[in-house]
Amino acid sequence: MIKWFERNRDFSIIFVILIAVEIFFFSSISGGVSAPGTLKISIIYHFSVFFLLNFFLLISLNGKKNIKMRYLIIASVFSIIYSILDEIHQLFVPFRYADLGDILTNNMGIFLSNLVYLYSKK
Repeated sequence: MIKWFERNRDFSIIFVILIAVEIFFFSSISGGVSAPGTLKISIIYHFSVFFLLNFFLLISLNGKKNIKMRYLIIASVFSIIYSILDEIHQLFVPFRYADLGDILTNNMGIFLSNLVYLYSKK
């Protein structure tokens, strides 16, 4: 499946854009009273969505070539900056707040996507 996305980089670029828009959209929803168990869902969401953002960004930048570390660094830095900006954006949404734990969870997803991508390229 990864090879298909590498051959069809346009789809990877579209996924990066869609995921980034989806992150912004969900961050724009006003907060409220949390139901029990939403913390686990939040952690899973943050981890997986930033895993996918970084993963498809890596595919978009690198394509079929052997992995170049500069693409790995560019994708990681972009994803981390987007993660931080997402939390800052939440400061301006009613009943939402920035959370360092969310940034750390996002970064774990980014880090794991780098490992998975590097492993898939071997």
